[in-house]
Parts: sequence; C-alpha cells; structure tokens
Amino acid sequence: MPHDPVADSISVPAEPPKQVPVGLLTCQHTPYLKQFTTSVISCSKKPNKQKLYEVHLQDTILFPEGGGQPCDYGTINESIEVKNVLRVGTSHVHHTTAPIEEGIQARIEVDWKRRFDHMQQHSGQHLVSAVFEQPEYGCNTVAWGMNATRCHVELDKAPTPEQVQEVEDRLNLYIRRNYPIHITFTEERPASLPKDYVGPNGVFRVAEIMEDLDVIAAEQDPLAAKKNENQDENVPKKRNLVRLDYNPCCGTHVTSLKDLQCIKILHQEKIRGGNCRLFFVVGQRALNLLKETYQVTKDLAGVLSAPGGPETFVETVVKNQKQSRDANKQVKTLFKEIATYQIRDWVQELKEKSPVAQDGSAPAHLIAYHRDDADMDYLVLLTSLLKDSELIQGQRIFILSAGEKKEGGPMIITGQSDDLVKKIATEVGKFVEVKGGGKGRWQGKSKSWQGLEAAHTAANALLHSEAA
Repeated sequence: MPHDPVADSISVPAEPPKQVPVGLLTCQHTPYLKQFTTSVISCSKKPNKQKLYEVHLQDTILFPEGGGQPCDYGTINESIEVKNVLRVGTSHVHHTTAPIEEGIQARIEVDWKRRFDHMQQHSGQHLVSAVFEQPEYGCNTVAWGMNATRCHVELDKAPTPEQVQEVEDRLNLYIRRNYPIHITFTEERPASLPKDYVGPNGVFRVAEIMEDLDVIAAEQDPLAAKKNENQDENVPKKRNLVRLDYNPCCGTHVTSLKDLQCIKILHQEKIRGGNCRLFFVVGQRALNLLKETYQVTKDLAGVLSAPGGPETFVETVVKNQKQSRDANKQVKTLFKEIATYQIRDWVQELKEKSPVAQDGSAPAHLIAYHRDDADMDYLVLLTSLLKDSELIQGQRIFILSAGEKKEGGPMIITGQSDDLVKKIATEVGKFVEVKGGGKGRWQGKSKSWQGLEAAHTAANALLHSEAA
C-alpha cells in the first residue's frame, strides 16, 4: 500500500482513565495506607447546595459512606479538604472545598484518626455479631449503626445480663489471641446488599474472621505447644485457622483483632417486637469513655461531698435524698402556715375594702400577690384556702404569682366571674409574657416577671372600669 502522510499526522485521543469500582478501591484492600496519589477524572464546574465541588478520582484511599460505616475525611494536594465521599452504584464521588483541575495528579491524605476509629468500630461490630450469633446465644444481628461516640447492633432477641458479660469476656479473649481478619471474594450475590451495588468483575467482598486453633491449643497446654514448636522449628509453620465469621462487607477493617484493643458492651434497649439494641464501644472509644467517666466520678465526689469516691456514692446519695425529703416536708409545713396567715390578712382587707352584701355581691377589688421563693404548689394551696374561706365572691379578683423576677414562674388568676377573669388575664398578658388558660381559674407560666407591677396596675384599672 502507498504511504499516507496524512494518516501519520492524525493523533488518536487517549481514552480517559476509568474509575476503580467500589469493592476494589485502595482504601478497601490496603486500609492502613495513609497517603496515596491518583489522577483526577472530572470535577463539577460549580459547587453544589453544600458549596462543595463533586470530584471523580480514578482511585482513592478515602472510603465512601456505605454498609453502616461513615465516609472518611481527608485532603487533596494538602490544601483542598474532602468533606464527604459518596458511593453512587460502584462509582465514588469526593465532595471538596475547592475545584480540582481535570487530568492532574491528586495526592490524597486520609484523616487517620477518624479512619482508624471507623476500622476499629466496624471490625468490632463484625466480632460482636459473630459471637452473639453462636448457637449458645442465638442472637442474630438484623441491623447496626455507628455514631460519633458509640455503636450498636440490633439483635432479634435480647440476651440475658449473664450472656452479655460472658460474650464481652469472650470478645476480649479473642482480641488477646490476635485472630486475623481476611478480606475475600464471592461470586454469589449477598441478599443484604443494596440494589444499586453491582459487584466489580462479578465478585463481592466478604470480611472473614478466622479462629486460630494453634493459639487455643497453646493456651490449653503450653508445654505441649512449646514442644511441637521446637520440633518443627526448621519447617515453615502454617496457621491452623477455622472460620469464626463470614459476612459481606464493603467497609475498611483492621487486619488482626489486636488492633481492636478492647471491647466494652454498654447497655441494651428494647425496641420493636422482641428485638433489642445493644450498645458497645471499641478500642480508643472505650479508653475515651473510661477517661470521661473517671473525670465525672472525680467531679461528683466534690459535688456530693463524698471524699470516699465512687465506693461511697450510693450511700451519700441515699443520705442526701433523705435530707432533701425532710427539708421539703419542713418547707411545705412552713408554707402552709404562711398561707394561713396570708388568708387571715386578706379576710381583714376584704372586710374593709370589699365587704360582701346580703345578696352575695362584693365591690370590685384586686389583690395582687407575688412571692419570689414560692412555686405552683403554694399558689394552688392559696387558691384552695381562698375558696374554703369563701373569699372568691362578687367582683373580687386575685392575681397570684411566684418565682424570681429574671426566671419567671407560675401564675393563677381567679375570681367568681369567668368572663372577668379572662379579661384580666388578657390585660396582664399585654405587660408580661405569660401563657396559659382555664375556666373559672386561669393559670399559666411566664419566663420573666419583668413588667409585673405594670400588669397589676393595668389589671386594677380594667377591673374598676368594668365595675363602673
């Protein structure tokens, strides 16, 4: 064929790099990698509603949210922050604080503290679920969740307190034994996967926790294990592993249980049906919880005046509660006496200023009473004594309130006329922000008594104008 110089001048554009699919990401098969360089496939021209740019990278060490595990945070090229990473099918989208030029190299650094915490919690959940699902417990996991401070598994039945303690001891034994966690693949699609997830290359990731029978044998008979080890020192040893757990998972995991450090089961809550939500913390979260709890106990020792520390907390609280109950009884007794004397004063005042006529009527008169150190119980007691003493007659109106001026408190407005009580309450509400209601006896609550005196003055003026 003759040579065609035109054909030589035509360059075929290179195909853009394809994304590594979720399931085969570097963050998933090399979870301890803290820095990584990849290429930028595309970046949105404008930020989204969260003011973040949507970036597609070829590969990533930042895990996209999924499987109950939150996404990783990190930086790209040192200065661009990654605030979110999402899975869309088997694609991954990084949400960044600034745009990134298409085609350049992106140096990613993961927020390792956050990543390792998620690895600990997620691997810990697999171990917790695996042990509770053993035949002797029969508690199957139907869901799980992770927040910033603790995790939980939802079990299809509630374990007994004895079983919980036994499982916790067993979990920490497995951690001390340092069993390995493997990531394997299966061609069989797990039923629990989201519908939009398609296994890369037709396979699906599985997290597998292996139980080491040699470790167990060494614990049970250390001398025999040592003898066998010496006999075989020139022969490469193969670990005698059996499967403890085998579950589909797209998350990041520790490679061995020693990195979990410890597991502490916290408590359980009953939820729908016979299910229960069991809370736990793993690794650093358990240490943080211990630190916080210890600090609280130190602070409580001073607050409770319990120099003996936590060992004396219950005794001190019981003692303080008794003293408080005794003090409350004394206060109630004293307020009853005060209320009795107050009623006597009002009886005398009303005889002079609002005497009751033979037909049961009484001239308009307002009694406005406020006490800073009282409460609703005291106001109700006063109202009851007013009724017993037959002081609520005619056009007499009583405005009773309690509580400190800046903090507000309860209020009761009472009188013989329901219509008049409502009008007075409306007038008071113009000066004091108080909410309430009621028939015959209006009662409510205010956040502040600023303007209370002006409210009394206005109420008194309204009362007398209505009576005129």
